[in-house]
Amino acid sequence: MVVLNRVSNPEKCLIAWNIPSLKNITFYTMKHLMLLLIACFCFLSTYAQVDPVKDDPFRINRPTTSQRGEVSQKIGINFVRVNYGRPNVKGRKIFDGLLKYGKVWRVGADNQTILDLQANYTFAGKDVPKGKYALYAIPTKDQWKIYLNKDVDGWGQYSYREKLNAFEFDVPVEKAPEFTETFTIGFMNSSLNKGTLYIQWENVRVKLPIEVSANDKKRMERLLDYVTSERARAYNTYLVSEYYFLEKKDYPKALKLIRTAMEKGNKAFYTYYLEGEILYAMGKKKEAVAAAKNAEKLSSEKNPEWYWKIKKAITNWGK
Repeated sequence: MVVLNRVSNPEKCLIAWNIPSLKNITFYTMKHLMLLLIACFCFLSTYAQVDPVKDDPFRINRPTTSQRGEVSQKIGINFVRVNYGRPNVKGRKIFDGLLKYGKVWRVGADNQTILDLQANYTFAGKDVPKGKYALYAIPTKDQWKIYLNKDVDGWGQYSYREKLNAFEFDVPVEKAPEFTETFTIGFMNSSLNKGTLYIQWENVRVKLPIEVSANDKKRMERLLDYVTSERARAYNTYLVSEYYFLEKKDYPKALKLIRTAMEKGNKAFYTYYLEGEILYAMGKKKEAVAAAKNAEKLSSEKNPEWYWKIKKAITNWGK
């Protein structure tokens, strides 16, 4: 038997869960518990790491010469994930050696490298819908042609079918900042709605810029405007102000929001500091310094990162 504890109005809870009456609470609670467990299982399956060696019932789970790796980065309000095999150089010449120029490559080892987009993104100016894609490339000395392919269940370039390429990008080759023994895919230059996927091995690096799609960004900003309504928490209003300051460079709107957050009771040192940053960006140096001094009064040397940042701002903004 399930006990509804600390619920002021159980009938409203029953209505919210679509439970007809208290008499049937056991049956319906079990029903919804099962649905919840199924949902949790689906969620975990979606976000679980992929390991073709471990997941293959016909193979022994063992260390491999190209260990599987996984990397993810939050861009916007969702994640971009990459799961891939990581071969080593092992003294070989890789580009124009092990990997012949002009030939398709699985961008990793063993099973395909899988790019998992949890939202719609723009890659190098091209809109790419949410979903999973296999990553392939044709390397040359000065440029790579990168493909996002729809077949995510094959095995490397041996199952590659050109007709399933959904998107392609031409990216220039750069000299890697250091020799890279183990093939590496990662993210760099990340900000609120942008990031860069980089691929690096031996002495070579290529980069693919990623940005939240224009439509998804608009939807998110509509949501941000909604959560700063009259009933919104002061801290949420502060966070939205920060977004409009950093991402949109809409300083008047950011200033209005940060002052609304203060009116709602959020008068922390970081709130005054953000007000100062916005004012300084608007060219109002005197007001910016005054806001920073308010932040200084509320800050503490126990939080040295903020304390000295505020001190430095007072000096620099007053010049």
